[in-house]
Amino acid sequence: MPIRNQIEAITQSLTEQPNFIYGTVNEINQLADDASFPCVFMYPLQPIDVSPQVNGSVDNSFSVYLEFLYKTEFDQYTSGNEDYVNQALRMANEFIVKASKYREGDGRYFRIKAGDKAKCLPVYNKFDVNSTGVSLTITLATMYSENFVS
Repeated sequence: MPIRNQIEAITQSLTEQPNFIYGTVNEINQLADDASFPCVFMYPLQPIDVSPQVNGSVDNSFSVYLEFLYKTEFDQYTSGNEDYVNQALRMANEFIVKASKYREGDGRYFRIKAGDKAKCLPVYNKFDVNSTGVSLTITLATMYSENFVS
């Protein structure tokens, strides 16, 4: 199952119950026109680091770029949008907490190391539909282990 599906499942569990859209910048800009807000936009994963481990497993870590956005008016000043930025920041924080606890099967799906820093920036007047919130860049890690027959 693609990582995108797990990210979408986490976003759908957030208190704000945002819509979820995945795609490239151009795809998202078009899809945002008909989206309901608040909305979480996810861009394709880049890069993915693959690290073989001594125990026969492989750690995959990847940078996830998400935007947590609210629909805003075109004529609003930046200061008028600060409440949206604060609400989006709360949603991004909740996402991080829930991602670190997300389970699939018997174990946690993602590992977020204590001390790792995520980068969160305000976003104003994004897309043709005009939206405001925050962008979140975070590194998530997963572990892959399977018995291969040689």
